[in-house]
Amino acid sequence: MRYLICSALFMVISGLAPEAVYSQKINDPDVLSVEAFGAVPDDGNNDRGAINKALEYCRSHNIQELYFPAGTYILSHPRAVELMHDVMNMRMGANPEKVIFTPYYPYVKGLDICGQDDLKLTGRGVTLLCRGWMEPVSIEKSSNIRLKGFTIDYERQPHSEGTVINVTDTFFDVRFKEEYPVHSNMVMPRIMFWDNVRDRLHKEPVYFPETNELAGEQTLRIRSSIPAEYLHSTALIHHSFHFRPAVLILESRDVVLDEITIHSQPGMGIVGHRSRNILMQGLRVVPRAGTRMSTNTDATHFTSCTGYVHFKECMFEGQGDDATNVHNYYYTIRSREKDGYITSVNAPTGTHAQVLDYPDNGDMLELVEKATLQAVDTVIVTRVDTFHASMETHLAFDKALPDEIDAYLLINITRLPRLHMEGCTILSHLARGILIKTRNVLIENCSIIESTGTGIQIAAEGQWHEGPGSADVVIRNNRIIRCGRGDGTQKGACGIAVTVGAEHLPARGVHRNLVFENNMIEGEHAAYGIYVSGADSVSIFYNRISGCEIPVYIEEGR
Repeated sequence: MRYLICSALFMVISGLAPEAVYSQKINDPDVLSVEAFGAVPDDGNNDRGAINKALEYCRSHNIQELYFPAGTYILSHPRAVELMHDVMNMRMGANPEKVIFTPYYPYVKGLDICGQDDLKLTGRGVTLLCRGWMEPVSIEKSSNIRLKGFTIDYERQPHSEGTVINVTDTFFDVRFKEEYPVHSNMVMPRIMFWDNVRDRLHKEPVYFPETNELAGEQTLRIRSSIPAEYLHSTALIHHSFHFRPAVLILESRDVVLDEITIHSQPGMGIVGHRSRNILMQGLRVVPRAGTRMSTNTDATHFTSCTGYVHFKECMFEGQGDDATNVHNYYYTIRSREKDGYITSVNAPTGTHAQVLDYPDNGDMLELVEKATLQAVDTVIVTRVDTFHASMETHLAFDKALPDEIDAYLLINITRLPRLHMEGCTILSHLARGILIKTRNVLIENCSIIESTGTGIQIAAEGQWHEGPGSADVVIRNNRIIRCGRGDGTQKGACGIAVTVGAEHLPARGVHRNLVFENNMIEGEHAAYGIYVSGADSVSIFYNRISGCEIPVYIEEGR
């Protein structure tokens, strides 16, 4: 608000409108307007082609700034529209993720920022409005890229919102807003419910209801059982789990997302993969005004990155999964060959960018016991051969692995970014607030309020093939309020949970050097405020914990 007031005062004092203030720079030879290529805001035409022509011109002519006059730009493509209709009409099955979230599945890019260096995209008051399912912003193999002042949304959002008007033992009826046209046999792998009395998500969603059919104008009868208390709540119907993110950052470095807002996406908000140094300041993954849901899955997700991932004064609300998850992948050692080993990522849904994950020559990998996720040795990569079509990597190391390779996993600890999250607000959404599977972490001065799952989880998750064990983590001066009420709650903890998702829990040492200091944790009939397992060297002090049966519980650790 202070920023808006100051900006308004500057314009009043200077006597200039926002466009006039910026027009002083348009004559700069290093600044180009998308209007020069035919991308005109608010005219209802498809601007995708014109914007990408402008981006290509910037790349080939070394233009340093691409300016978007204020207004709405349409991003569309026939294949994106066709995909949306196919998914919505169940042509991709009851769980479209199994088709559309697979390695190298073809998709449409909105803004294609590929092979660009030293480029700033400035769009104060700009909305990128998608017609059809796509990846609105793709940043690939680029460096020193900055986006400022863009909002990403969909003309027909990839979810539907309506009011529960009737609840029985076998079905419930939902009347939908006009902006969400509905029909019988719509795809709905998951439904969340917003409690309009307490202004937060109800604790449990519904997955894969049996059937749905029209029961009146803009009204669906959904065959599934829900609690009677969900009557008059808002039903938030997902039409997908994972698909492409709103913003992809792939094999890029030094990327800044400044004052970016994401209102909806048929997948995650931001995915970063094999990238270095990502700063998000003033990022908002929040519902559009008058609605309750933002992205269908995680707000942000970062894998196999280096350098830093930094959130500064960001906001998250209403997404279908964690606000952020930062990790690397456990590699399965598939076979021993004459001159090395064949490895792959056997995660249930593959990598989150749906491209091959692989180490670089010279990277250090930990050898991890599969049964405990305990690291027992390290190796150095001496050769890398990648096979993208089969999603496998052939690796050689500085020493041989143990004979019983089926008992072990590998994980790349060179590609672990520092994580810093400061001054962020995470409001009611499904699952956990912050999920940490990296090292050198600082979470400070954040508020996590009424997420259905545990506020902050430090985890190594064998079932998801995500790790490694975390180390050197400081969580301080945060408020974690009434979290851990339902879906995504870990070990009954509302505030902080330290866990190891392995077949056998080691006594300690998967996680190490953790500090939880001066946090305010308020539970809502929670079992624990802080739960710790599988960790060594944990310091917990000056926290204020209420509403929990046991404030701090330590299971095997020190």
